[in-house]
Amino acid sequence: MFRRKLKALDYHSADDVDVKNPRDLKALVVWLEDQKIRHYKIEERGHLRDSEGDNWTAAFKKYLADLECPHDAASSSPAALDWLLGVAVRYDYGDAAQQNLHLRSGLAPPDGPPSKLPSPSLALSGKSALDIDPSDEIFVTGVQALARILKISKHPDPSVLLEAVRIVIEEKLSPSALKAAESAKPGTDRKRQFKVTPEDCGFDLGDPVLGEAAKVLRLLHIQELRYLQTNINELIVAVQAMTANPKTDQSLGKIGR
Repeated sequence: MFRRKLKALDYHSADDVDVKNPRDLKALVVWLEDQKIRHYKIEERGHLRDSEGDNWTAAFKKYLADLECPHDAASSSPAALDWLLGVAVRYDYGDAAQQNLHLRSGLAPPDGPPSKLPSPSLALSGKSALDIDPSDEIFVTGVQALARILKISKHPDPSVLLEAVRIVIEEKLSPSALKAAESAKPGTDRKRQFKVTPEDCGFDLGDPVLGEAAKVLRLLHIQELRYLQTNINELIVAVQAMTANPKTDQSLGKIGR
């Protein structure tokens, strides 16, 4: 359950640690505080390192409380331990953030030639700065899990499925979409169904199944044209804001010849 985060933190016993074993749990918590989190001063970490039995359990509960852990502070709580590992990962990334800035800015890394930002076409080719392998089992499983949560149909190509996930998130979970959903009146969120007849589409393939698929493609194409028209309208408005109602300098005007 915690193996991926432990490996991300380079924990020496990521494959062998047993968090149900009090000794392993104590060693893990002490290591996280000493190496990654560093919430206490060095001289204040003794109660975590030296306590045993119930005294250490109390010290661990106090440690989680000092970190403002939102979960139950019981030493056997997987949620609390997972949260603690998440804090350690976040702090560890913060320590290395300056070293990783060149991945986003295109600047030269501290000990290497200038780097180039990956193009969108290489984002999933395994050659990007993040070195994402689309055939990696963990990556595929994660994309499929996202698709299931968002109720997206399966697709054999994980890159295509990820693109569908991106579109759904942008359209349904963007700040503007969430704001519109919150401001919607009660009862207006129900889906409205319209029957599209062949006459409405302008064609009839003679096959009901192909006809329904063609209707979907036609509606998707109309939606894309609608987005395009919206972008064109926004561009026209922006240009008009720059050119309409020009201001004149009356001091340059002349009367007569």
